[in-house]
Amino acid sequence: MTSSREEKLFRGFWCRAKVPGAPALTPALLNEWACQKGMSVTSVQERSVGLFHPIPAIVLEADGRKACYPLISTDSAVWQANRAAADRTAALWNKVEWFCPLWVSNAKLGELLASIQHLNVEAALKQFDYHLSDAYTLGFLAVCIAQLLPKTRSLAVFAPLAREAFLAFYSGQRASSVAALFPALEGGIQRIASATPNMNYKDAIDHTCDRACRLAADLYFERMWVPDEFKTKEFLFGQDERVFVFETFRRWLQEHFFQDLDKYSGATSLNRHLFAHGKSIDWQQPSNFSRLVVALTTLGVIEAWHDESNSVPILFPAMDTDATLLLRQAQVRVQLQMMLNLHEQAAFQAEGLLVPEMPTDDGVTLRKAVLSQSAIDDLVRPLREAGWSVRLTEPDEKALYVIAIATASTTATSESQELAVALLYSCATDTALYHDLAERVDVILYRGPPYHQESYACGITRHVGPAAGWQPPVAPSRCPCHRREAPEQEPQAPPTPSAAAMEAIKPPSA
Repeated sequence: MTSSREEKLFRGFWCRAKVPGAPALTPALLNEWACQKGMSVTSVQERSVGLFHPIPAIVLEADGRKACYPLISTDSAVWQANRAAADRTAALWNKVEWFCPLWVSNAKLGELLASIQHLNVEAALKQFDYHLSDAYTLGFLAVCIAQLLPKTRSLAVFAPLAREAFLAFYSGQRASSVAALFPALEGGIQRIASATPNMNYKDAIDHTCDRACRLAADLYFERMWVPDEFKTKEFLFGQDERVFVFETFRRWLQEHFFQDLDKYSGATSLNRHLFAHGKSIDWQQPSNFSRLVVALTTLGVIEAWHDESNSVPILFPAMDTDATLLLRQAQVRVQLQMMLNLHEQAAFQAEGLLVPEMPTDDGVTLRKAVLSQSAIDDLVRPLREAGWSVRLTEPDEKALYVIAIATASTTATSESQELAVALLYSCATDTALYHDLAERVDVILYRGPPYHQESYACGITRHVGPAAGWQPPVAPSRCPCHRREAPEQEPQAPPTPSAAAMEAIKPPSA
């Protein structure tokens, strides 16, 4: 693009200021140079420029144009401190295989980053997934799919697919929903690349993110002319939060999502090649669904900045009617899915089986909920009614059993007595577990009716039976045989009436 006369003069002033031995650039000196070139100078002032981390600069307004001459360089201590802080934050995002997200408050981002700072990768990912579920809620994803994706130029075609995947995910088809969005993200990159001939998807990523960063640079410098070295992503990475978001997104795409198979070793398995070539099934993690929805939407935002269409807002919109209805659809599916899961649990339990493990659901979460509620109803309440103090343990990691420890003191000796009761999720439990529990508890109960109990509990000398048919023993403190008898007292003679009392009861004289 041909530079205007003003731009050539602005660039000439900058080159003149950078000549070794040249005097320090000041507003007065810049005004003098502009006047020497016949420019009509409106104003020359030294002020701060920039939205997020402003920098000191001299702003020249002449011939209807503005030029910005930063009074800072990469040797500045302030710039280096900002860049070092940005690099540290980017390393934390890389640690959890993500990018700095849009639409999440700085308070939540700070809490998230602080929670993972000193953790190893595995622990950091668990902590991150916890915070991720708090930020990327059901309503948040509904707005992304219903309001933001349809506005994108290259990704709008995938909006119906994302909507169906969203509803399917909350209907229990989680792995299928994650699988549906992998090609959508790759297809979005390819559709962006198709706008420029002879460009592969890697070049398209660079091209799109670079142009988005340039627009962010223009806005940072208030669309003034500025030397090229200050408009780069390298200079603005620690200065402008928008550039930081766009650049960390590019890094995530290149270093994780599109990383070559022999170089990728991430824990999320959110990698296009792992998915396409079936090298791992860990990509089916449920948290990857919300990641892919947000990644698709973020790509749409960056594309809108790339072509300066501003079709997708960088500020998160309020939920409209379409997003509200989509949210309600998902909520209804969640309720129906819970009813369906409980029905399936009962059907399989009646046959002495557990519901088969799914790629994204091993059934432990539901079993823990069911087992914990049964423990409250069938163990804790009856034991407390019988006078025991009860402590309930957490279900084991597979949610196959839970143990209640009941204690009570005897009135006669003030010693405590303990009763340990185990509640199995199902009668049809491995015999080895029965024998293990028999060494740790006094009573073994199970949910539901008996199912070949004599086979599963073979050789067990402890009481084994359904929880519904068990009556807990009365606590010693309530048992009459343990009550302390009151000492027998000596009979006492009735008290002798006083003289006044005798006088009061004397019969009247005749």
